[in-house]
Amino acid sequence: VGALFSNLFLVYLIIYRSSPELGAYRYLLLAFAVNDVYYPIVHMLTSPVVFAYKDAFIMFSYGIFTSRASISVFAAVYSQTMPLLAHLYVYRLIALKCGHSLHRLHHLVFEVVLKTFLFKGKYFRFLNCIINYEPDQETRDYVQPILDEYFNGDGQEFIGALFYSVKGEVRMRAFLATSGFNAIMTISVSVIVFCSSSIVLFFRSAKAAILIKIISSDGSAYDFRVLTMRGHHKSGHVWLSNVRVSESDSICVFSLSSD
Repeated sequence: VGALFSNLFLVYLIIYRSSPELGAYRYLLLAFAVNDVYYPIVHMLTSPVVFAYKDAFIMFSYGIFTSRASISVFAAVYSQTMPLLAHLYVYRLIALKCGHSLHRLHHLVFEVVLKTFLFKGKYFRFLNCIINYEPDQETRDYVQPILDEYFNGDGQEFIGALFYSVKGEVRMRAFLATSGFNAIMTISVSVIVFCSSSIVLFFRSAKAAILIKIISSDGSAYDFRVLTMRGHHKSGHVWLSNVRVSESDSICVFSLSSD
């Protein structure tokens, strides 16, 4: 409950109190906050149960809403966080390498993240669940004994997949439906790893640096280098935080502001 109200307050801050300098980045922050608002609500209303049994898995609800539609909504919402995180890392990478072009991403981020992903993407995942995970009679016969044994026959309105029939034949619809979700997660993780590695390499290989001399309280002098975003800084003040002072080159977290 505390997290829910915290995220609602965060939504308010992003919409009404955020600085215009955030630009399109606030749309990503807003998407995360909104996702963290309605995910716990959907979870509370459905109270999902996921159960694997031999060559099948099923998902049903113990909550207020127990229909296949409600559990499909939960599955669609659950698979949304990783792609959102991937969008965030892509934006950070672009901000580092093409900071001068960020203003052009304002409309693109709004269209891709808020419209296409949050609404159309979730709708696609919902349809994938409610259509391709709709249990047929063979799936029901396969999992009914385990439902009767452990759940007292509950979960009649479930979604799930039986990957191999009792004859050992591949059930392609189940594989394709699951592959869709696996592809979303695999692509998202790959994008995050690629962008993270690219960001680290960018900082390590940056040639532009500002040489700064620090005079400590005891009179000792230390030289160190502060990496800058090449080609994107203007004359102004350099604000430093968490600076590690040493006699060798070092990397620090920084931001630039122009006069």
